[in-house]
Amino acid sequence: MSRKTSGSRASFSPTQRKACAVLAVCVLAVILTFIASWVLPGKLSLGGSGRYDPQAYPLDTSLGSVLAKTSDAGTDYVSSTLFVGDQFAKSLYDDKVITLDQFAGKDGLTVSSLLNDACVYFAGDSSAYTVPQAVSKMKPRRVVMLLGSNDLDGSLSYDNFARNYKQAVIAITGAYQYCDVIVCAIPPVAKNASDAAKTQLMIDQFNQELAKMCNDEGYKYLNLAEALKDSNSGYAEAAYLNNKQNGFSTSGANVVLNYLRNHAYDTADTRPNTDDIPQRTEQAGGSAAATEPTPSATPTTFKLQYLVEEGKGTLQGNDQSGVTSIEMDAAEKQTVTITAVAADGYTFYKWSDGLTTATRVDSATKDISVTAMFNDARVQINLDQGESTIKQGESLTINASVTLGGKSYDNSGVQWSVNDDLMQNGASYTFTPNATGDYRIKAGLKVNGTYTSQELMVHVQAPATTVSITGVSSMPAGSTTTLQANVSNPSGDTTWTCAQKPQWSATGDNVQFSADTVGSYTVRAANNGQYAELVINVTEPLSDPTVTPEPSDSGDQFPFFPFGDED
Repeated sequence: MSRKTSGSRASFSPTQRKACAVLAVCVLAVILTFIASWVLPGKLSLGGSGRYDPQAYPLDTSLGSVLAKTSDAGTDYVSSTLFVGDQFAKSLYDDKVITLDQFAGKDGLTVSSLLNDACVYFAGDSSAYTVPQAVSKMKPRRVVMLLGSNDLDGSLSYDNFARNYKQAVIAITGAYQYCDVIVCAIPPVAKNASDAAKTQLMIDQFNQELAKMCNDEGYKYLNLAEALKDSNSGYAEAAYLNNKQNGFSTSGANVVLNYLRNHAYDTADTRPNTDDIPQRTEQAGGSAAATEPTPSATPTTFKLQYLVEEGKGTLQGNDQSGVTSIEMDAAEKQTVTITAVAADGYTFYKWSDGLTTATRVDSATKDISVTAMFNDARVQINLDQGESTIKQGESLTINASVTLGGKSYDNSGVQWSVNDDLMQNGASYTFTPNATGDYRIKAGLKVNGTYTSQELMVHVQAPATTVSITGVSSMPAGSTTTLQANVSNPSGDTTWTCAQKPQWSATGDNVQFSADTVGSYTVRAANNGQYAELVINVTEPLSDPTVTPEPSDSGDQFPFFPFGDED
């Protein structure tokens, strides 16, 4: 046997050549796909860190912490607000839309450094104060926190960021318990910013965590990002940012304040005396010595002034009642008794000097000027259902809405009871009775010492009885058939009658029926006032078959032999 040399090997067949060509095309397609998916995006910034999906981390706007749209709260709402935070908060002051007395913070401030960075100064005071310390001195009506833009270096997890922010809020509320705190969304970045997509994704996730933290801890969250973002790209509107100052432009600052005014959180002002708020300065105010006043002779009388919040109550004392102010000169150590009386719809809260009893007894040892403060107690519950009738086993859902002083109020604390048995707390209650009868459902809530309730009656009836008949629609005269009554929610026995057979009746779910006369019969089955009818057509009776022999042609009949011969 001989061996073929390489020059004598057989060439590829046409089929093999086609297969090789197809394989080469497939390999080329894989290579091109790899280049398009991995190489080009990295070079052209089309993928990876360069791709941003605005819908990847949407904010849950159904959270109770997220401030909803309101009517315009006006300029007074803004002027009584202190903005604390980083360069974005400072840019509001730089753009002259707020005053220095409405700002506490500095460029580059982080969430954690807010607690320790002494960056706030006051006139006539050489000391520097941290933001929480400044808040306690400035006694703001509310605090809006603009922080987080300097915490995006990737060193913090989302949980740790929210935890640090929570500590910052606690520090502010602990420094001044009378202010409301509103946490702002971290502002978006410009589309042309360095690592814009990566940064914006991180901002979206941080904002998600902030809203959840506020919801869990009972704070309010201002979804400022929705006002600052471009609706298509999800990045910041270019006109709203001042890239040189790394903050808001003037138009952006106006958008922020407008959004704040139209997503207001305006509660009762419970601050005590605010007459001693120092004036802010951009630098330390120095340590100029204050001149001590020349001591005066001890007065023999003192001026006592008692006031009430306008429209919320009156005063009683010093031989006066039903008045809104009492002023007197009292001799030293003279005892004065004054009582604050709440107006309808209000309850006494406390005096501006912290005393919590409505009646106060003062011994005149100094001048006194205090105001009686009251809480709004005009609470009202409205139910979306009135007196109702349902069947046993059915359900009725009742929703409660609450207003306080004519404004919407939290309804999660509404207490529900059925015939005075407490069932649950919540904004709604679903009643599913398992027995018939009359039920009194009550929704009640206590706010600021005032209890209010609404109730409705629910009449529960037995479930409806239904009847149907199973049986034949026709039968021959003289025969008998079985009829079946199908009854749901019965009461007693089922009775049967037939108008065409008045002498016939029956009881039970299964009965026998017969008719000897041809015709149409209407059979009725009844139970608990409900009935069903079945029409049965009775036809001629069936006759017995008979055999009739066939006549022959001749009229004579002969026997027929099917097999064999005839004898």
